[in-house]
Amino acid sequence: MGALVRLLFTALIPLARNFFKYFGTWFLQFFFWLKVARFGLFLIKVGIFVALITGTADVISSIVDSLTVAMPAVLADGVNRILPDNFSTCVSAIVLAKFTVMALHVKDRVLGLGGV
Repeated sequence: MGALVRLLFTALIPLARNFFKYFGTWFLQFFFWLKVARFGLFLIKVGIFVALITGTADVISSIVDSLTVAMPAVLADGVNRILPDNFSTCVSAIVLAKFTVMALHVKDRVLGLGGV
């Protein structure tokens, strides 16, 4: 029985070597392509979130900067004494922080799409 097993292995080992010699590189290329493709999809999804947050920051900042209010001179002077010089930047930062928290709550569901 041992001689039969040895004969079987001596015949199968060269076949296995030739199989992996010819098809092993294809398997490795497919495996690495799959890993790179999945990582690329992940980077695209992360890029979408970064672009969404950056675009939202620009939109919020432009909306807050474009707000104008007509009020009497005495009231405008009083408001200017109370509000800081960078009031629009502060409001933009607060609104953007709230939007970012909302986007990060949704991120796990979106990044989970497609099995990544």
